[in-house]
Amino acid sequence: TVLLSDKSLFDYSMLVMHGRHQFTTTAAEREQLREYLGRGRLLMADACCGARQFDGAFREFMKQLYPDRKLQRIPVDHELFTDENMHDLRQVERRVAVEAGNATIEGGVVRGEPFLEGIEIDGRYVVIYSKYDISCALERQASIACTGYVTDDAVRIAVNILLYSMLRK
Repeated sequence: TVLLSDKSLFDYSMLVMHGRHQFTTTAAEREQLREYLGRGRLLMADACCGARQFDGAFREFMKQLYPDRKLQRIPVDHELFTDENMHDLRQVERRVAVEAGNATIEGGVVRGEPFLEGIEIDGRYVVIYSKYDISCALERQASIACTGYVTDDAVRIAVNILLYSMLRK
């Protein structure tokens, strides 16, 4: 765990952030993160189990971090999904909750294009964000109440993001 205010932040080539709840940051923390990302580093983030509170807070955080930029969907033909040196991620599986009547919920899996958003600066993504869970799936959790990628695809997405971070300086 490293805090955005900690000078040791610069010892890491990639940051991973995830959560379920609202959060705030200080102007000093945002300034240090902007400097960190400006040095060719990457922030990967996801909302645990598709948590709406975290999603809203993260979007607000990005508006504060880069007021002149906006999270944009990363196109499915981007190298992050298709590079020959990485996993082919043009089709992935994601867990979804489905109402089955009588106020019960059943789990289902849909197959389709991945949905990742990012902030691009100078032709390179410095922030990659998923409103769908990746991190819980990496821990092999698979609750029907957890909207997000299945474990195998979460691993492939995380590996591609790590490789993208290392190879696209």
